[in-house]
Amino acid sequence: MTRVMTLISRRRDMMVILGMAIMLLSLLVPGFLSVKETRISETFPVALGSFSNVGLSLLLVASFAVLFLSYAGFSFLMGLVGGIAPVFGFFLAGRHAASIASKAGPFARVSPSTGLWVLLLAGYIVVFAARRRLKDRKIISSLLVLVPIGLFLLLLGSGHLKDLAIMKEYANRSNRFLEETVRHLVIAGGAVLAGVLIGVPLGIVANRSPKIERPVFAVVNFIQTIPSIALFGLLIAPLSYLSRSVPFLREIGITGVGWAPAMIALVLYSLLPIVRNTYSSLKVIPTDTVEAARAMGMSRIQVLGKVEIPISLPVVLAGVRTAAVQAVGNTTMAALIGAGGLGVFVFQGLGQAAMDLVLLGALPIVALALIVDSLMQLLIGILTPKGLISEGAND
Repeated sequence: MTRVMTLISRRRDMMVILGMAIMLLSLLVPGFLSVKETRISETFPVALGSFSNVGLSLLLVASFAVLFLSYAGFSFLMGLVGGIAPVFGFFLAGRHAASIASKAGPFARVSPSTGLWVLLLAGYIVVFAARRRLKDRKIISSLLVLVPIGLFLLLLGSGHLKDLAIMKEYANRSNRFLEETVRHLVIAGGAVLAGVLIGVPLGIVANRSPKIERPVFAVVNFIQTIPSIALFGLLIAPLSYLSRSVPFLREIGITGVGWAPAMIALVLYSLLPIVRNTYSSLKVIPTDTVEAARAMGMSRIQVLGKVEIPISLPVVLAGVRTAAVQAVGNTTMAALIGAGGLGVFVFQGLGQAAMDLVLLGALPIVALALIVDSLMQLLIGILTPKGLISEGAND
């Protein structure tokens, strides 16, 4: 057991060292930012040291601070420094974007480049390593993601980043951006909610009946193997036929394209983690616990509601967490069948060879996935009974 713990500790240390090394690498990359004379012209790299020696020094200090805090045992502070470093990098980018652009011409655009993205990767690795160390303290662990994202949103709301090219793309599409963001959240959230309403009962039934268990898992496992774009395409023909045959369905918006096939596909994708976690969480409940509840005079429904569900809830929510993060990402593909969402900007940008427009859709999707993941982890930490936390820590 001691050897296993030593190996795990070494792997965690290696992740921190890797994160620090990548953070240092981001400062040495020639292109921390990039500038181009027009939206589609050739790109030229701009090194961090060429416009901010102070910023370069502070990020250099931050990289070594990560290593020091790691070995000093301050995991939360280590993760916080790692998470805030990329936010500071964007602060530097926004602060100097206007002056850099003015040297390239009146229509010049400044964008984040390799160095800033590498810094973002380094920050993620450090935060991930810190969260693994704090895995038994889910509430504190979730703050390592929520705090940097909150700081970035404050930076965004302050208008400090307005001179970056991605914000100019946003300025041209601000109303549409809000509309598509809401649509993205509604589709993903609705799919997960429907997945919970279907998946939890299926998991309970599968746990109760071995005859039902096999076909249920055969179906949900098979669905998971189908690529998302293929599943969206497979739903177009039957839904088109149904909308023509049943006018009422067409009146409420259920057609071969749009939100209906996207929602159905995302619900199907959400079933596996929810069904699997519900089934597994009920399966590991000790038989003695259930028999003791029955001996007290509880019915099967009462045992389920007062004993089994409270004990299994954290594991079920972990499945919902997986399904929610997956739904946020998969909703991107729904834009290809007219469902809308942030994927609209991604595919428009790819079609126009405008990477800033691609990032306008991609970065919020990544941020939403991280926020959903952290909020679900926070919820799991709050709802997990203290007895289960203590037992997990002892194990």
